[in-house]
Amino acid sequence: MAVTWTGKYPSAERLLQEIDALIECFVEALLGHVPADEIAGIYVKGSAIKPWDSPIDYVPELSDVDIHLLFRDAEDIARRFDLQAALGMRSEIVHAYSARVSAPIHFPEPQLVVLNRLLAQPDYCPSPEETLKTVFGEPLCEKRPDPERVRDLDRKSVLALAPRVEALPLRMIDKPAAHLPAVLRDLNWQLSPTGPRVLTMMGVPPQQAWSANRTRVCARLEQLGEVKFAEDYARYYLAGWDYFLSGYTDSSAAEAAVEAFDGAMRRGLEIAAREV
Repeated sequence: MAVTWTGKYPSAERLLQEIDALIECFVEALLGHVPADEIAGIYVKGSAIKPWDSPIDYVPELSDVDIHLLFRDAEDIARRFDLQAALGMRSEIVHAYSARVSAPIHFPEPQLVVLNRLLAQPDYCPSPEETLKTVFGEPLCEKRPDPERVRDLDRKSVLALAPRVEALPLRMIDKPAAHLPAVLRDLNWQLSPTGPRVLTMMGVPPQQAWSANRTRVCARLEQLGEVKFAEDYARYYLAGWDYFLSGYTDSSAAEAAVEAFDGAMRRGLEIAAREV
């Protein structure tokens, strides 16, 4: 499914500048509230770091800007992040971004992850090195798990989403227009990793699958015969773009994204189930 950056979409360069500005504001706020010597590193991961070959690789305010924070001592987490500190940081980030970016196209969607908690999870799989950027502190060195272990975890992760996919119809009934942006953001964290997970289940080396952007994920899926999955996967993000460009007024675009999500996830579940 060939998609290119046309005049329909804002400049990718401008979007990247706004993402960089948001990251700078976020890091400044973190360092303003947490002593630097307590932080081992701050890292950025995800679609904001991967190359963009087409509009599906980043959708404003739908794609996350993943910011991972690693404390030297996990016991400092609760001490530094009480509610007042969190609210103060939120306000600082909003004001700093508004001051730094005039007439922004979008306000990037940041997602802060305390990496200490993620590393403590037994099923945690590190991201490929090329999808991680160190913005403060020490480079993150993580041991790569066995590829078969990654495939097994990817399959289980997809299968675990089955109840959410089955619950989607009832969930959509009571979601008028004002609530659709939140629904699409919630669906994104389920769908986005399903593309690489399907690739690993189909035999693509995990390092290749997880380092690819969505455009390349779709191309590889098509090569492997999963044309419909790739089309639905891409359609979700293209419909998300249409919804953003409408100023979140085009409910039909949001509904098209939900339908594409459903088609892609159901096929992903079929592939995961046949591998058991």
